[in-house]
Amino acid sequence: MNKFLSFFASILTYTTFAQAGLTVSPGKLYFYDNNNLPQTQKVSITNPTNKILEIGVSINDWNYDKIGSNHIADFNTLEESCSTWIQILPNTFFTIEPNSTKDVEVVLTNPNNTNPNNPVHTSMLFFTQLNPGDSVDEKGASIKVTVRMGVKVYHAKQETEGEIAIVDFRPKKDEKNNKSVELEFSNSGKIWTEGKIIWSIFNYKTGKTTELSEEEFYTLPKDTRIVTKALDPNLTAGQYTISAQILYGKNETIQLAEMDFEI
Repeated sequence: MNKFLSFFASILTYTTFAQAGLTVSPGKLYFYDNNNLPQTQKVSITNPTNKILEIGVSINDWNYDKIGSNHIADFNTLEESCSTWIQILPNTFFTIEPNSTKDVEVVLTNPNNTNPNNPVHTSMLFFTQLNPGDSVDEKGASIKVTVRMGVKVYHAKQETEGEIAIVDFRPKKDEKNNKSVELEFSNSGKIWTEGKIIWSIFNYKTGKTTELSEEEFYTLPKDTRIVTKALDPNLTAGQYTISAQILYGKNETIQLAEMDFEI
């Protein structure tokens, strides 16, 4: 007899899960202040399976935690929430025929009494498959798969350029004497801002610059990030400069932090 298991997948990007699931596009919706008039955007939900899917739509709050991961919260509980501004049309429950796509409208109406200290508001739409699909795991056991897809909603008072400010760049050492550096920066602007950090080390003895791995980041206004980069324990004795170059925004604005150290 096959062993039946229950599995739940929560995915926040445009993707397909196994043979039972759905895809949602786009994964992010961006709204800007429109003088308190309703704004509408469409989300397309595709059923790639051979069975009818029952889909339910729910709304949650979200923001980023201190390390930049998604933090999902209950409806209308976060200070920057715009969940109460959103309406899903034609309704929050529908079915999709096999191998077909259905569009829903996301209507956002921002009120007059928004807090001027919150230039950005967010929400998360979840599209959940309510009738679990059949699949198999790696060992061939039968499983029931329910897929939930998340679409992030952003609202800003105006479309503007982001601002990232470097707060600190400091050395760090753990209890095992492993050395690293910490880059602390903040979103000092009035818009969501994403980018990447490009790391490199210059060796004064050899005159060689070594490029390290890049890291992506995502922020909302007022967010602070601390990114740690471990130093290679096999660095030879000598003097070095480690550089952290932050590139962000549509124009790839650059912020640079450097630190000299000696091994």
